[in-house]
Amino acid sequence: MKRKPVIITTVTLIVVLLVAYIGGGVYYKDHFLPKTTLGTIDISGNTIEEANRKIAKDFHAKTITIKEKDETIASFTPSQLDASMDDTELLKQAKAEQGSWSWPILAFQEKKINGDSSAVEYKEEALLTFIKTLSLETEDRTASENASIVNKDDAFVIQPEVQGTVIDQELLKEEIIQSMVGSSDQVHLEDSYAQPAVTKENETLLASLKKMDDLSNIVVTYKIAGKEEIVPKEKIVTWLSVDDKGEPSVNTEETKKYAESLHEKYATNGKTRQFESTNRGTVEVPAGTYGWSIATTAEADNLAAYILAGEDVTVTPAINGSGYNDDGTDIGSNYVEVDLQNQKIYVYKEGQKVFESVIVGGHPKTASPIGVFYAWNKVKDTTLIGYNPRRDADYETPVKYWIPIDWEGIGIHDASWQGSFGSQEYLVNGSNGCINMPPEVMEQFFNLVEVGMPVILI
Repeated sequence: MKRKPVIITTVTLIVVLLVAYIGGGVYYKDHFLPKTTLGTIDISGNTIEEANRKIAKDFHAKTITIKEKDETIASFTPSQLDASMDDTELLKQAKAEQGSWSWPILAFQEKKINGDSSAVEYKEEALLTFIKTLSLETEDRTASENASIVNKDDAFVIQPEVQGTVIDQELLKEEIIQSMVGSSDQVHLEDSYAQPAVTKENETLLASLKKMDDLSNIVVTYKIAGKEEIVPKEKIVTWLSVDDKGEPSVNTEETKKYAESLHEKYATNGKTRQFESTNRGTVEVPAGTYGWSIATTAEADNLAAYILAGEDVTVTPAINGSGYNDDGTDIGSNYVEVDLQNQKIYVYKEGQKVFESVIVGGHPKTASPIGVFYAWNKVKDTTLIGYNPRRDADYETPVKYWIPIDWEGIGIHDASWQGSFGSQEYLVNGSNGCINMPPEVMEQFFNLVEVGMPVILI
């Protein structure tokens, strides 16, 4: 008999709980669950419409302060920007996701809804006008600096980015809009500073650093006229830099200076030479048309390319002119010697004299040039055309053999009109600068001389 009241009590309790559960489920179908907030606003038990009105009321009552380094710059209300808020869509979505039939469990859990700046409507013109009144574009603001690769103590390192104080207007606009929907009532201008585009953690920058390190360690060896020159690493490091695309580049103005230094050290073009003559011992011979030079402009580009290729290389520089030899010789062992003092001419092959003859050189008033020249052509049966300043007359003289040696019309040829050769004949019957040869030996001389052979006039 005693069990009957207990059963009745239990059934009654179950019915009450069931009714309460169903009632709660029905209620929270249209209302937000307990401990539900949007930002800092408690919307527990509110319908969507009630919550939206409460949020809008708080929105318009909000005063937001703009600060920089803890100093208040200005303050504003959303109304000043003709701004309004409608969170209906956000609230609908949150309401649909809250699970009203799970309310007995969810009622004791905090549920935070984050405000969405898309719910704010404002007038762009009003916002821009407000930002302009802040007078943020001042000369004392500094621009941000990107992290970069720099040369420090002959090694490449990353110089960290520098945060500037120039305001990014788009960032500031976003911060202002977000402040109107967020829980904070402050805007910190530091959050709106224009950010460096490249930081020290930038993957491209780190990859460039490794590439620069690799390039700075390559070895470029020049073989020049029998000598070796290794491009100093400390120079390569100063020539390298990173372009605006993050790729290594080489300063070709500096590589040209280096090429010019090699030219000055090794090139023979335009330089006086020591020459071991047949009859007069060692003599100094000024420059003529013969000689080689380093093509410095072309080699500047070549050197930059060698460095950027990232491979050790041994090369010969680009050469202009005549007379370059890998073994370091210049005039070499095959050459023509013209001794104007003794009015003699010689041909040397492999260092041995194979030909000798008397000549008639230029008249003292039209002297033959002194210097190192070369036979740049060989012509048979031609006519020499020119002007004789001593006679003030043009001439056209046929010759059987002609070997030009400079660019001014000076050369070596047979001279059938000369009565005699050698000795002091040039003082009276000297040429206009050419080397006159006896006709009977000219053919032999012509056959011995090769195009490109040096011709030394001393």
